[in-house]
Amino acid sequence: METKKMTADIAIIGAGIIGCALARELSRYGARVVVVEKEADLGWGTTKANSGILHAGYAGERGSLKLKLCPRGNKLFRKYAQELDIELKNIGSLVHARNKQQQENLQTLYRQGRENGVEHLAVIEGNANIRKLEPRIAAQVCASLFAQDACIVSPYGAAIALYENARANGIFFLFDFEVSRIEQGDNFLLFSDDAVLEARYVVNAAGLYAHRIAQMIGDCSLSMNGIRGEYLLLDRAAAGYVQKINFPVTEGSKKKSKGILITPTVGDNILLGPTYVPSSTEDVSTSKDGLREIKAKAKSYFDQIPFGQVITSFAGIRAVSDSNDFIISHSEINARFIHIGGIQSPGLTCAFSISEMAIGLLKEAGARLEANRHFKPYRKSIMKLDQQDYMANTSLWSENQNYGRIVCRCEKITEAEIVEAVARGAKTLDGVKFRTRAQMGRCQGGYCSLRIMHILARELKIPLEAVTKNGKRSSLATGRVQ
Repeated sequence: METKKMTADIAIIGAGIIGCALARELSRYGARVVVVEKEADLGWGTTKANSGILHAGYAGERGSLKLKLCPRGNKLFRKYAQELDIELKNIGSLVHARNKQQQENLQTLYRQGRENGVEHLAVIEGNANIRKLEPRIAAQVCASLFAQDACIVSPYGAAIALYENARANGIFFLFDFEVSRIEQGDNFLLFSDDAVLEARYVVNAAGLYAHRIAQMIGDCSLSMNGIRGEYLLLDRAAAGYVQKINFPVTEGSKKKSKGILITPTVGDNILLGPTYVPSSTEDVSTSKDGLREIKAKAKSYFDQIPFGQVITSFAGIRAVSDSNDFIISHSEINARFIHIGGIQSPGLTCAFSISEMAIGLLKEAGARLEANRHFKPYRKSIMKLDQQDYMANTSLWSENQNYGRIVCRCEKITEAEIVEAVARGAKTLDGVKFRTRAQMGRCQGGYCSLRIMHILARELKIPLEAVTKNGKRSSLATGRVQ
């Protein structure tokens, strides 16, 4: 097999939310940037399975990058969400206390947030006052910290928006490119099974695998630990059960996790989780113990949770560094190799502030980044069938009659939306799912998967047997019945 050879000024390893945000920000400049990703699509690591929260910036160890970068990250994310047509809901968050000691912890968080530049923070005292914001809060909750600037967002939806805008501005993405080794010289050579990419600068945004990428240049300074977080997702029928992002107050000097949250999602589901379980980088299984823990801890500060509306459970893995903080630095081996590692919560919130810091490091290393005069900041999402005003869909249908064909009944996703998703880069069932929400409803794809497979086969001009769930070895059909 002939090896494909490519060149770039800057290579980014990893197309998660951080790699895509950095790619979009680098597209403001004239450099040739190539993003390589080992999966068949973007955002399929930590990005696709997290809580989807934009935090306000009051939580974190003093002096940490996680705390420092969060308020600016929140502001930048909300600004760019408007440019990129990212669905974002500014609903605010509450941290709940159930006793006097926990109330003192709330005051500590309040003071820390104010010192960190977080605006619109308030401590609400008295269960009756808290119930004005969350009517179903448990009676034992006596005080809450309200952060008005906290938001909910689809993490994979945001990554897709960044990817589309970066591509429109000249950034190249190479999928199914798993870096197997790196050679150093005047430039770096990144090797995969059938391709090699030469780049002057490399940004290591490989998430759970950042330490392995670092070791390829002889840098053993990074250590990443996998932490599995399990979640429960409630059907849209439970929409309105909670109004805000809800956290329990955490206790102890080393608060590794924000605890079991209960929050609405931008898709009108209710999300509960995550747990905090040391794990391998590949283990995204759920467990009886984990799901029991979610239920028990959620019931400690909310009443009558409709667990009968659970439609799925899932788990994600986040990368935690030994310092429990972000790692954003030059490699100690080569300053032209930039590490972005340990990006756990609030990594999604900090995607743009992390990108700013990474661009600063690239400039320090000598990268010449001149303004791209043709930079286009705007991107539009796929037009969706209006779920509230069905008469408004007439204009959509008049322009494209595929808007009259419902493929996913649960989420009311039309053939037109799926065809557009394929045109924008979806090549698999999961690629369609994360771009449209088809297969995310009550039946979890039981009704629509085969119909989507036929559309993928038709649009990609491939046999039905070649359609996969998520690339590589994930075929759903093995042959045709005669």
